[in-house]
Amino acid sequence: MPLTRFEKLAPDKRQRLLQAAAQEFAAEGFEKASLGKIAEGAGVSKPSLYYYFEDKADLYVTVVREAWERLSPEKQLDVGSLSRDSFWPALEALVGQNVAMCRDEPWLTAVGKLAYHPPKEGAPAGAVAAIFEEARAFQQGLLRRGQALGTVRNDLPEELLISMLTAADAAADHWMVDHWEQLGPEEAERISRVVFGAIRALVSPPLAEDAP
Repeated sequence: MPLTRFEKLAPDKRQRLLQAAAQEFAAEGFEKASLGKIAEGAGVSKPSLYYYFEDKADLYVTVVREAWERLSPEKQLDVGSLSRDSFWPALEALVGQNVAMCRDEPWLTAVGKLAYHPPKEGAPAGAVAAIFEEARAFQQGLLRRGQALGTVRNDLPEELLISMLTAADAAADHWMVDHWEQLGPEEAERISRVVFGAIRALVSPPLAEDAP
């Protein structure tokens, strides 16, 4: 956890630190990332990083957790309030919001690269694993809500259905963060919409004529 001094930083200085760290970790990986370059990018001295964080691992974990706080669907969507009519439109709007947020704040996309190319062990690896577990738990709750509303198929075992959803979602996110810099805003939004439609089709109830 970052030291309390980091929590008390002015918002603009916090943002500069997070951005610089996310970009350096994404470019070089955890082991090769330079605290000196992070400090330079943030406009602070290298010793001051230890005033806000215990070590490099603490900084890495903080960056990952701060990005997740911004993008976490659980923070943006009340699953229990979804109705049959609002279920899919609300999810589509959430995807659009997150794409727009990543476009406006590129450091969030850099953190996405950290999530899909994490260290193999230690606190940084544990932080990434915990986020994926939180995401899976949210998706499981979302599927159950959709099944209760009749907007998600219930003809497959739950474990298989959640595995299908998380695999498709992770594959799309992984590809997007790895190619984000080559995509223009319109193309990123178009691909996100198409992917959303494909995932919706994957977990929606089969049409009557397709049902076994």
